[in-house]
Amino acid sequence: MSKSSAYGLIISPKAESQLKKISRSHQKVLIETFTEIVEDPLLGKPLGRELIGRFSFRVGVYRLVYKVDQIDKRVIVLRVGHRSKVYQ
Repeated sequence: MSKSSAYGLIISPKAESQLKKISRSHQKVLIETFTEIVEDPLLGKPLGRELIGRFSFRVGVYRLVYKVDQIDKRVIVLRVGHRSKVYQ
């Protein structure tokens, strides 16, 4: 599979507010991770059960939960948070 141009990035209002509650140093690392995900959206782990169609990307104790819109070539970040709470 050839790599085409990067996907666009959309951060949901919920993910944005969750990101603001995380320490600045962790925010920086999480934001850098967005770049990796738009380059290769299928890097994350596909989720199951009620989160089917979504992916999780691990950044230390934090997780990014996102979905990929293949048609419009967008990555939509739905949630950002500590691994113990992000899936709730």
